[in-house]
Amino acid sequence: MTIQFWYIRHGETLFNQKGRVQGVCDSPLTKAGIAQAEKTAKALEDQPFDRIFVSPSGRAKETAAFLMKGRHQEMEVLDDLHEMDFGRVEGSRFTSHTDEIRNCYEQADFSSFGGESLDEIQKRIDLAFGIILRTCRDGDRVLIVGHGTYERYFMHHILGVDFKKLDEERAKERRNGIPIASIMTFAYSDGKYQLHTLPVEADRYHLPHIEKTIHFYYMCHGETLFNVWSRMQGVSDSPLTEKGRHEIEVATDALADIPFAAVYTSDLGRAWRSTEMVMTKHYELKAKKYDALREVNFGDFEGMVTNDWKDEIHQRHIEKGWKDVGGETIEEVDNRIHSALKHMIAQAKDGDTILLVSHGSYYCCLMQNLFHIKRDELYDEARKKGIQAVPTGGVARFDWCRDHYELVQPMLAPEQFWNLKRA
Repeated sequence: MTIQFWYIRHGETLFNQKGRVQGVCDSPLTKAGIAQAEKTAKALEDQPFDRIFVSPSGRAKETAAFLMKGRHQEMEVLDDLHEMDFGRVEGSRFTSHTDEIRNCYEQADFSSFGGESLDEIQKRIDLAFGIILRTCRDGDRVLIVGHGTYERYFMHHILGVDFKKLDEERAKERRNGIPIASIMTFAYSDGKYQLHTLPVEADRYHLPHIEKTIHFYYMCHGETLFNVWSRMQGVSDSPLTEKGRHEIEVATDALADIPFAAVYTSDLGRAWRSTEMVMTKHYELKAKKYDALREVNFGDFEGMVTNDWKDEIHQRHIEKGWKDVGGETIEEVDNRIHSALKHMIAQAKDGDTILLVSHGSYYCCLMQNLFHIKRDELYDEARKKGIQAVPTGGVARFDWCRDHYELVQPMLAPEQFWNLKRA
């Protein structure tokens, strides 16, 4: 089992600012602490997490709230992640018991003040991470929001870090060994922990590059009334026809045994209705509406009969775009495609299979953008084979592998895709 960890120290608090000892006692984040938490959240915004464990202290939960904005995971409060108990010196200024506090820190033992010993905090560390390992799954990405002294003893006890040496090295740079709101990364694999990055400030942190293989299935929505009437249908919408529903039923059966990790769909009605049908065979998943998967915006050409403007529409599809008539440029669509796929790849785990439900012209843009297959080439090749280039309800396949996209199968009509699977 392999689990990746990100450990965050909380932002600056009132007691940090005033130089007071703060363990099991608490104080709120300062304005600087809030800014630090927001900066750390920004540094991690593209990093997906499967679980989020937090110390019960208010300052840790307040920091975690910034990190959790825009995420669907729940905050899991774990009592044994709380800061070291400093006993009777809790709330005291560091200058009021200078020698005693320094000695306790050096010995990692505050039991003389009625607080915790090194042995006691190490037992809590073992308990906390034992719970985390037992409740997580292989491949999980775990965020922990906790405290500085706890983190120091974790680093020493679990990761084997000589934090005295670390403090000396950081002092030369006029930096804290464990900066406030810092990010530390490590992993657990096959019974062992391994440090990846020492605690660093948000502006020094860089997301790790993780090579993944992701499998994509791209399904086009079923036939609609505008398809039948040969009307331009981009951001405008029309209902599925009976034939369109049948196409999606066939595609649904063909996709039923594929273990999708995630399903993303355009938020336009025809795509969403097609997705709802597919999800009847994948009820354990919840499809995510994503406006970046919307069809191309054709501007003033929305709703026009294609045969009336055949040459003009063709030129706009292949090079001119639709900006001058209130729609999108080809570059804007390409940017949407890359943005959507980048987000999905970042969220996915190695080996995941993802279903996309989108549209015909969007698919043509994707094929040219990712695989350099121009729209005319796509249609010419399909014509030679006697098949449709962009069939409604059709399914295509491509992979993200070794940091680039690989085309597995251009789009086939649902019946053809189903027959290919059964062959």
